[in-house]
Amino acid sequence: KAALPAAAAIGGLAAALGDATKAAMEDAAAQSQLEGVIRRSSLATDEQIAANEKFITTLSKASATADDELRPALATLVQSTGSLEYGQELLAQALDISASTGNDLTTVTDALSKAYNGNMKGLKALDASLIPMIADGASFDDVMKSLAYTTGGAATDAANTAAGQMKNLSIQMGEAKESIGAALLPVVAAIIPYFVDFASWLQENTKLVLIIAGVSGGLAAGILTLNFAMKAWTAIQTIVNGLTLAWNALLAANPITIVILAVVAFIAILTALYFKFDGVRKIVATVFQAIKT
Repeated sequence: KAALPAAAAIGGLAAALGDATKAAMEDAAAQSQLEGVIRRSSLATDEQIAANEKFITTLSKASATADDELRPALATLVQSTGSLEYGQELLAQALDISASTGNDLTTVTDALSKAYNGNMKGLKALDASLIPMIADGASFDDVMKSLAYTTGGAATDAANTAAGQMKNLSIQMGEAKESIGAALLPVVAAIIPYFVDFASWLQENTKLVLIIAGVSGGLAAGILTLNFAMKAWTAIQTIVNGLTLAWNALLAANPITIVILAVVAFIAILTALYFKFDGVRKIVATVFQAIKT
């Protein structure tokens, strides 16, 4: 009885660890992608790049924003400004603007990226109060100072609400899952080459794989057939036992009539059994002939 819950527990654990490993692999890929953008678009040192993930983690907790959102946003800003440090500053401000205006982070960072390069149209759409300032020729820095005054701290305030705290809890649980999966990545990395070799072997031995599949399927069908036959035999035994009791009762009542009825019933039972087991024999013969082949 303990085997079933134990098997379920092991299956659940395997599924959870598999999900955690998958999440860790995706997170590692996202980190690598951002690192590549930073190296190609800025003059950031190895130390700055290594410290960037700590910055992402800290900002994620403070603003209740998943790192999956923060990394692409930062990549956009670094590409536009050519600076990791300035990109980080703009990202923090973009979170405030997003929380204050209700626009998603991607929309805000795209607007900031274009505004930095002279196209203020996106910023006008984010905050209509900027239109006169921009029309008067305000620089990007002036506009950002104005936005800092009107939206500063909005991301932190939003993160401290009940909804923000629940969102942050969900994000941090996801990060915990990724950390668990990260511990398993070396194991996965060691195993993957063997699976790749096995996949290549499957491609080169398709015919053999199909034969194995056929044999396995035939064996499974044979087991099901045998199971059906055993159940049928048990049912027939029950019927025969019932008829035996009835036979004994009838013999005690009227021997002549009983013998005639019993012979008729017995012939009917034999006929049914003959056809039933003949069909089963054909099925079993066919299945095991396939396995033999």
